[in-house]
Amino acid sequence: MFDPLQSSTYKNQKCSSNQLCWFRYSYGDKSTVEGILASEMLLFDDGAGNVKLPGIVFGCIHSEGNPNPALLKVPGLVGLGGGPLSLVNQIGSFIDKKFAYCLPPYSNENNSLGQLKFGEDAEFSGKEEVQETPMAPGGSQGMYYVLNLTDISVRDSRLNIQFGGSKLTALLGDARSIIIDSGTTLTFLTKDVYGQVANAVANVINHEHFYPPEKDLLCYHVQNNDWKLPPSNIFVMFRSGIACLAIEGRDAHVRECCTAEHACQLRMLLNCVLYQWEV
Repeated sequence: MFDPLQSSTYKNQKCSSNQLCWFRYSYGDKSTVEGILASEMLLFDDGAGNVKLPGIVFGCIHSEGNPNPALLKVPGLVGLGGGPLSLVNQIGSFIDKKFAYCLPPYSNENNSLGQLKFGEDAEFSGKEEVQETPMAPGGSQGMYYVLNLTDISVRDSRLNIQFGGSKLTALLGDARSIIIDSGTTLTFLTKDVYGQVANAVANVINHEHFYPPEKDLLCYHVQNNDWKLPPSNIFVMFRSGIACLAIEGRDAHVRECCTAEHACQLRMLLNCVLYQWEV
């Protein structure tokens, strides 16, 4: 755990009237953190030695509310969004505005580790297999990584999705906009779109399916290894013996359906992602 008293380069940030700059931040899972805005020198290993970057602003947390149990043993979080205080924006010129990460599978049965790389190191091998797509503007503050979803295919068939029905609740005023979110367990779509996707998936999988009463998820019984699951990022184990499509529908009239904290989020179907943004 980071101890500011043990650092000679740690500095508290001052706000108006020369007072400490306190902050309170809330997340989509209803957890909150409070603390002091501070700055510190960060060290990065570029392979030839440590590179020192002074004055990086971060939040030094003093208290947590309703903390996520999965994060209780985590010493800190790194901001990789597009906001002005995110780490990648503060060091953008140093990393040529480019970073990449590879995440282990959600189940992570082998306890494998992920990777986070910046700048020149943020390149994938086997470039002939790398696919690129332009990103949409990320809102007034550029905080989000957004794609315009034009259609969805199941196997080789386009579904010809019509996104106009959810326009009133869509992020950024575009019914097609969807957030790339590596932190959400499921992909969220409005119910009308989800229904078309779930039906198409059920039609191509020759296995009896059902919808559990507590969750609107397309699920299959998989006892006794009687069915080899598709890629782990497309299906998740809902509970023992039940695998479900990792997509959930939300009511279009529910405001949370398409806000930054909740739906219209795209769970990463590829474990490795490279981001590069323009000035």
